[in-house]
Amino acid sequence: MVKTRSFPKYNYRAVWCNGKTLRFQHDDSKPILELEYPEFYDVKITDYCKGGCPWCYQDSTKRGLHYENCVEKINQFFGPMTANQRPFQVAIGGGEPTSHPDFENILKAFHDLGICPNFTTNGMFGEEVYQWASDYCGGVAISTHPQLDKHWKKAVTGFYYDDMVTNLHIIISDKESVNRFRSIYEGYHDLVSYFVFLPHMAMGRGKEKVIEWDYLCETLKAVGASKSIAFGANFYPYLLKTPDRFKMSIYEPEILSKYLVLEDDGSIYKSSFSHQPIQTGIFDEHTSKSTTCIT
Repeated sequence: MVKTRSFPKYNYRAVWCNGKTLRFQHDDSKPILELEYPEFYDVKITDYCKGGCPWCYQDSTKRGLHYENCVEKINQFFGPMTANQRPFQVAIGGGEPTSHPDFENILKAFHDLGICPNFTTNGMFGEEVYQWASDYCGGVAISTHPQLDKHWKKAVTGFYYDDMVTNLHIIISDKESVNRFRSIYEGYHDLVSYFVFLPHMAMGRGKEKVIEWDYLCETLKAVGASKSIAFGANFYPYLLKTPDRFKMSIYEPEILSKYLVLEDDGSIYKSSFSHQPIQTGIFDEHTSKSTTCIT
């Protein structure tokens, strides 16, 4: 399937085909500006997770709650948008999104709107999730947390045999974490599409840590892995230090994406690492145009 979007006001046009996005400027001499209608949304559907990771920036726990009426909220928010306004795809997360009791219908809701659903998981899910992913999703991202090795490794194998586009999330901090990436890369580079680096964040349950950027770059060069690497938005300041080190397009974070939280009456943030919402009351029937903007 091929989809296109164009917003001349923001000097942006794009073509999406089989999960890959090609972006162009209307005026090559000017940058793409922050989009009013992002091409990608992170969508949070739950605070529940039984992984117990000590660095969880979302502070998700077994006591966390699943958000209610997610399908209705998805249709309320994205349904009125034109085909040009709707995002190409979304990444559904939490918490552990596969634990949501309405997860299959959430995937289907996006699929039926012509929006490609993807999701992030720690691998702690039932066998039915493989079929749901096959029916509706463009790809999955698997978090490679060390205490959950048996779960994420099983998930990688399962999705590989289902021919699902699979990326691995790798949290980077000290040299030990970089060495762990190298071990994972050597064992799984033939089974997945990309290794996505996320810097350890002092947020939620995460404590402050030094990011060994230079050591990471040296390791990537040593193993020849640069073509299968992607960087999370919070690595943007590091990439700017040496913009010629990696052959990739570097955009200012969050100009193409936003973070939608389906809790209660809904909020939108710049990203999942933002503390201050830019819109609230998304699903509050009493607010004008279903949104309240914060200035």
